[in-house]
Amino acid sequence: MFDRDLTAYLGDGNSYSHAAAVRLAGGALKGYGTLQAVLAAVGTECGAAVLPVENNVEGAVNEVYDALFDSELYIDSQLVLPVRHSLIAADGVEIGDIRRVVSHPQAIAQCRRFLGELGVPVMSAASTSAALKLVDGETAAVAFRPCDGQIALASGIQDSALNATRFALLSPVMSDSGATVSVAFDLLNEPGALVTALKTLYDRNVNMTRILSRPHRSGDGQYRFFVDFDFEGSGDALDAALSELKRCCTAFRFLGRYDCAHADDDNK
Repeated sequence: MFDRDLTAYLGDGNSYSHAAAVRLAGGALKGYGTLQAVLAAVGTECGAAVLPVENNVEGAVNEVYDALFDSELYIDSQLVLPVRHSLIAADGVEIGDIRRVVSHPQAIAQCRRFLGELGVPVMSAASTSAALKLVDGETAAVAFRPCDGQIALASGIQDSALNATRFALLSPVMSDSGATVSVAFDLLNEPGALVTALKTLYDRNVNMTRILSRPHRSGDGQYRFFVDFDFEGSGDALDAALSELKRCCTAFRFLGRYDCAHADDDNK
């Protein structure tokens, strides 16, 4: 049953996505096991979704960006959440008992140094919440916090003390306010195409804050560009800027206008 007040997120109550969803959406939340399931839930079971879009150590969550271009969702707001990983095992297990570690690929990548020193095989899971379900007498997980019957053998195991992930609240309703604008576009494969496109922002004294390129799914060597920029003007001024940018593109998608908040380092 479709519930407009219900927000989908990745994992369960022990996930970072849940912590972000509580802050970004509040209200009723429903966890799903995969990114694809979260996106598919919007409009069928839920009214919005919260997903991780970028980690400041490991970069963009490419699967989200690729899916966002093809979806009918917009970024409504964003939150930067400090991420403090722990090595979690079954209660009573000691670190010398661990024979393998499992977690989401992003979490694994953020803890390379610790896991390298631990020296056991590392396997991937769909989420840190899914990894917690695999914990047993010899298997540990890298995750946010333990479930019942589990303990944290080590905390703060991420490589960077400044480790943080940016989460987005995605909605089928487009917001008309916010200090940041995100767009995505394809260009002709010719000299100066990207420069020409970005010059439309430069000519308007617009500050571009981020650019990401992704291989185009056509497989012909083309790339898709995702760009964030600051914008304080009116909706009419934004429409004019986007119209000019569109004329340089072979495909274009407005991803949203929104604000980005920063969470306190409490991981609650």
